[in-house]
Amino acid sequence: MSKILSGELIGKRESVLDQLLLLNSYQTPLIAMLGFSNPVTQVEHIWFEDSMFANESKVTTAAAVDAVELIVADTEPFRANQVVKIGEELILVTGVDVAGKKLAIMRGYAGTKAAAITANAVITVQFVEGSEGADARAGRSKPRVRKSNITQIFDETVEISGTAAAVANYGIDDLYEYEKAKKLLELALQAEKAFIGGVRYENGVVRQMNGIRNMLQTNVTDLKGEALTMDVLNDSLQAIHTKGGFKSGGNYEIVVPATQKRVVGKFSDNLLRINNGDETRGTVVNRLITDFGEFDVSINDNLNADETLILDKNRISLKALNGRDFGHEYLGKKGDYYQGQIVGEYTLELLQEAAHARIKGAKTK
Repeated sequence: MSKILSGELIGKRESVLDQLLLLNSYQTPLIAMLGFSNPVTQVEHIWFEDSMFANESKVTTAAAVDAVELIVADTEPFRANQVVKIGEELILVTGVDVAGKKLAIMRGYAGTKAAAITANAVITVQFVEGSEGADARAGRSKPRVRKSNITQIFDETVEISGTAAAVANYGIDDLYEYEKAKKLLELALQAEKAFIGGVRYENGVVRQMNGIRNMLQTNVTDLKGEALTMDVLNDSLQAIHTKGGFKSGGNYEIVVPATQKRVVGKFSDNLLRINNGDETRGTVVNRLITDFGEFDVSINDNLNADETLILDKNRISLKALNGRDFGHEYLGKKGDYYQGQIVGEYTLELLQEAAHARIKGAKTK
């Protein structure tokens, strides 16, 4: 009989995290890509993010060449005595009506030529109008934004009958350990799917985390059945660039299901460079040359067949609740069977979601 079934082991918890990380990474490539980070200490993990004031908006209503007022989509970027630009014209903002989303303006600033303004024209902040000997300008600040996610419990029971424990099993030295390894793989796959597609949900003692797919809200492109193209990828990368995602360098990877990997594989040779023999983390990783640099492209079939994720690995962490990383506890003999339990509790931290992108709705056939 297996030594693991000894009564001396009942109630003694053993970590199985190392075993989990050695599992088949083709099945859990996100976990293999990111690994696990420092644990959290609460079932609701909270972090705070800084953000800058926006520096552009859109004019929502067309304005004549002599208009002294503009209606904009958002007044957050603007303040009095600020120079803005529409097309080639510089304009001085003299007042801001937040409630009415209106800007009082002086046209043709600094000798630029005033022109009629069309609806949806982009209005961009340039600088404040500084004058010699002026008093200090009124300060403004943007509060840090509170973000959070909750932990989710993953558990499974290992169980074999007394007869199965006693008889020889062809090709299996230790049936209990064999069953434990299978259950661990099942749990790892459940966690992988929660990290990607989980939806935050609480109901009493039941908690489920938010996954990457649900947390990405800003840079989301819906192709509505059109094919994934190099232009689409570059547009998503440009959106990340515009929002400052590449400022700190980042450690980006383009993650695709097998369906979209075949599409990427058909991009012309000067765009796709295959690193022969480069198979890291157990899954094929290629390099894609884009307008915004070279990025790894890896396969993850836990994504939807129609989606692509562009992720900064430096801004994503998989975290266990302190002391609740995946562990196994042998529960002992229960009647004519032996039983144990594997339990882990984890959450996902995703920083600055605008530094990532998601493409959905791509053609799959």
